[in-house]
Amino acid sequence: MNDALNIPFPTSEERSALVLEFQKVTARIVRAGLISQVSATRLVRGIHRAGSVADETRHALPKLILELLLAVDDSTLQEGLHYRRIDSGRLAVHLESIATRLYRAQRTTLTAKEMRRLMRFGWAHFRDVVVEKSKRVCFGEEDDRRRAVILNVAKAQEFVGMKPAVPSR
Repeated sequence: MNDALNIPFPTSEERSALVLEFQKVTARIVRAGLISQVSATRLVRGIHRAGSVADETRHALPKLILELLLAVDDSTLQEGLHYRRIDSGRLAVHLESIATRLYRAQRTTLTAKEMRRLMRFGWAHFRDVVVEKSKRVCFGEEDDRRRAVILNVAKAQEFVGMKPAVPSR
């Protein structure tokens, strides 16, 4: 059932084709007298605005994931406080605690709410990167259970274009 909700993010050509198809259908509905020209114009304008927001979100998500991965690598974020490594290759990130930490480190200006919105977008369209959008994870003691976003580290590195470090000899 969850796979039915995983909608791959369409390319710009696919979105343009969908918008064109929507405009044609809207024009036929106007000609049929079911809605006014003004309403049709508002609908099409809303579609274009939503497309712009989706583009901005699509470009902001890799930036956020890159900042998270870099902050984990350079110890800006502390394990057990901001994130926790789960089984091999997965990382649980507590967005509310890292939002403040990344802001203070001047890594991002996003709030926890904006980060959560981006992660929901990532979970909807890039489920191999954002595996879970809200899972209870124990960050330390048994009573320290918080909601966290689960990232697949290898897929996240691939998503943002990071290459794995070359081991030194």
